[in-house]
Amino acid sequence: MFLALGVGALAAAWAVVTQERAAARLREEVLPLVDPMNGQTRAVTVARAMKALKLVTVEFDTFIEVKRGQESWRGDVVASIVVPVRLSYGTDLSGLDATRVSISALPGAGGAAGACLVRVPRPTRVATEVFGEQEKADVQAGWMRLRSRAGEYYLGIARKDAAEAARALVLKPADREMVERTTKEQVAALARAILGDDYGVVVVFDEPAGGAL
Repeated sequence: MFLALGVGALAAAWAVVTQERAAARLREEVLPLVDPMNGQTRAVTVARAMKALKLVTVEFDTFIEVKRGQESWRGDVVASIVVPVRLSYGTDLSGLDATRVSISALPGAGGAAGACLVRVPRPTRVATEVFGEQEKADVQAGWMRLRSRAGEYYLGIARKDAAEAARALVLKPADREMVERTTKEQVAALARAILGDDYGVVVVFDEPAGGAL
């Protein structure tokens, strides 16, 4: 099996409109009722608000190439397909609580209202989509092999194996770093949408780096 991972287009795909509206509503309706100087109470409110949104996701677009064939004295046959794939990664906010959110006031610090530290799980893959209808197929058949018969047979095997090949993809280190950085940016943006833009937000992951994405 041959797999190829291309440089995909990294996109923030976290239901922007829905989450921004939810965050804005929470900021306007809930936070005004909380004492801004009480960081612990405010942390509980932020944790509950973010927990309600459940998941922040990042999408990574790439492709797979799957080759199948046979060597024979009658001539080799090789069938290959290249298929677009979308890998979705998410950090689960459903377990967020006040122990993972810290808020402190920053009086007189350049106009900032405060600082917020949020600890979330590292992103993991939550979905793998294979766009078979956009495949590019190629068949190379030996001089005594019928291209239509042998080629279609091995193309069928390649198509059948495409989903498993997509699930087996592993991000390159640079692409993994992009997914993790974008996840942090999204969580930080969500926290600022709840607290207000005058808060400085830092996001860290609970778990140490390691494992495959």
